[in-house]
Amino acid sequence: MKLQIVAFITALLMAAATSAHGQTLNWGSEVFSDLATSKGVALDNTFVFEIGSFDPAFVPTTSNVSDWSGNWRIFDRAAFDPGSGYFTSTVQMFREVSNPNTVHSDYPGAANINFSGLEAYLWVRNGTTPVKGTEWLLTRASNWTFPVVGGECCDKSTVEWSVSDLTASNIPKWGSQNGVDGPGVVSNPSSHTLQTFTFVPEPSSALLGVVTGCCMILRRRRTAP
Repeated sequence: MKLQIVAFITALLMAAATSAHGQTLNWGSEVFSDLATSKGVALDNTFVFEIGSFDPAFVPTTSNVSDWSGNWRIFDRAAFDPGSGYFTSTVQMFREVSNPNTVHSDYPGAANINFSGLEAYLWVRNGTTPVKGTEWLLTRASNWTFPVVGGECCDKSTVEWSVSDLTASNIPKWGSQNGVDGPGVVSNPSSHTLQTFTFVPEPSSALLGVVTGCCMILRRRRTAP
């Protein structure tokens, strides 16, 4: 029994020593924020709200949207209240003693990812595949950068990131905020606090067949004697 107690205390001491410094990140939106889809409909519980970064070797653009999900690194996911129109979360950021050049969060799966100095994005979405019906907003404020080891990490007790940090100079990578539009397809544009945009539908196989057939007919006419 004594050995078990000693082992338990040792485990607690080791766990405490693992993270020399930590700080709290509070992030989200204000209550009753105007959060809408590309059709102007209020967001519902099919949407997730995440902050994170992309792989440092990857830059999200409109030409590689199909690769965004595979290069996305989640730092935290917020709880969402559709009735009150807001999302919020509190997450811990740590600098490890055993690996002092890394910053990670206590979100499941994020412990092995180094976020030190990376640009933080807010990604709101109801799916990971960029097709018609999928709604995305990807944006960031200029002050949303994960702390750097040896610099400001992790000597501040609390860091606050809010949707209210977004300004007119922060153009979304996809979607819209407060009337500042980024790329994407919108059928009911308006100045919402946040608005997700959707995608152009892929051509159907039937349509492709019709186009191909028309091209073949035109080609035959042009080559006929």
